[in-house]
Amino acid sequence: MSLIQRRIIVRITPKFIFKLLSILLISAAGIYTAGEMLQDFSAREIDSVQDRTVGAPAASVPAAPFWQAMHETGNLEEYSWWRMEGVPSGTLAIVSDPTGSGHGFVLRSEITSPSPPPADSHRLYPVFMLPECYRGGYTSTFSVWADLPPHSAQRGWISFATYSNKLDWKDLFGVNLGHENGQDCLVLFHVPEFGKGNFTRFSSIPFPMKTWVTISVKVDDTGIMLFQNDRLAAEAKKNWGPDGVGLCEAHWGLYGQGKTAGGLLLNDDLSITFDRSYAKKVRMVRPDNHKPGNATAP
Repeated sequence: MSLIQRRIIVRITPKFIFKLLSILLISAAGIYTAGEMLQDFSAREIDSVQDRTVGAPAASVPAAPFWQAMHETGNLEEYSWWRMEGVPSGTLAIVSDPTGSGHGFVLRSEITSPSPPPADSHRLYPVFMLPECYRGGYTSTFSVWADLPPHSAQRGWISFATYSNKLDWKDLFGVNLGHENGQDCLVLFHVPEFGKGNFTRFSSIPFPMKTWVTISVKVDDTGIMLFQNDRLAAEAKKNWGPDGVGLCEAHWGLYGQGKTAGGLLLNDDLSITFDRSYAKKVRMVRPDNHKPGNATAP
């Protein structure tokens, strides 16, 4: 046996063995404690994520529309009221999509001449009516294709949609065709009150002619947001009055100043979605308002 081997045997004493076991036990305890700490830390992280998830707003899930006008019946029966085709200044009808864009049947409104006296506007539109006003927020979405005269003093104002907060159109706001910085664009009118057009512009999006555009209007107690192809274009405050935000009537189609001599507008895929339940059905005022000689506007 060598000298080195004898020295190793001599050094492995009971005291040495005790120290070695102590070191091993301490190391094992440290590893276990570290593992417990890591596990606890991970658990707290998971709990924290879960807390943030629970506290975060739920993802917005679109509700089913309260009302839709898809026009695939080939007539105007989805609306409460409409002006008969062949009024003195234009026409209103459901036709096959003339743009070849796959829209099937669409609502077609056309101004064919200035509106004769004593009329002061073209009213080539269908109407949505409720038997009593819905109170709460809502979203209205529709598609529009327009071929209108260039901006000028002769074109006059043009409105794409009107929404009333009271029955018989006593308080309303409109989505109109405006003109800013040398280009046509969507604007809000009758905000914050009738006759005014005060709104905040968010996106300077030109409104294109002869192209299908999706317009969405989101309304709640804070005001109105106007979207063009899912981009926020404008926002406005609205004085809703003591009854609060709501919807009583609405119309789309081609509503314009009487001096405008021509223009074509198509609508499709109209819908209204309420923020809360509403059990009433859409009000129908047909057919009496559509007998010959009885085509008066609401």
